[in-house]
Amino acid sequence: AGKVAFITGAARGQGRAEAVRLAADGADIIAVDLCDQIASVPYPMATPDDLAATVKLVEDTGARIVAQQADVRDEAALGTALNAGVAELGRLDIVVANAGIAPMLSGADGWRDVVDVNLTGVFHTVEVAMPTMVEQGEGGSIVLISSAAGLIGIGGGDRGSLGYTAAKHGVVGLMRAYANHLAPHSIRVNSIH
Repeated sequence: AGKVAFITGAARGQGRAEAVRLAADGADIIAVDLCDQIASVPYPMATPDDLAATVKLVEDTGARIVAQQADVRDEAALGTALNAGVAELGRLDIVVANAGIAPMLSGADGWRDVVDVNLTGVFHTVEVAMPTMVEQGEGGSIVLISSAAGLIGIGGGDRGSLGYTAAKHGVVGLMRAYANHLAPHSIRVNSIH
């Protein structure tokens, strides 16, 4: 109760589930999602209608939500979306860097896209959230969504698959570095696999 959670990739699936669960537990939500297609991703990605559905589900819990379309690959746009949410909801306590893609069997473009979203996007998420959390001086929790592929070398020789595994391993490195960096501020950083 009284906490605000920032969740990327919140339009559907795991991100939506995280938003609804945290809202049901009393948190207000800042939700972002690309709501657009990335060419190398072989399945349909979330839409603006999906994000609107997340908004309704969160509001149905009684929580407040600020939802915006933003691309985790664009640090400035992500920061703008987060700052709009903080301006309306007043604080930031929880970060869930959830946005991710799985462009398996995607060919040459898969490597760049999956590293940009699944690793650089996580970096951007923490970077835009960190100043507010540190300035508040009240600690907090940052959760980086990795995968079993962040612990073992799964996947085949496709560039998208290799990029996925490399990016998810990179998330573990970010978690460890940020955990050390933010510990003096009582901000926990964990990865989920």
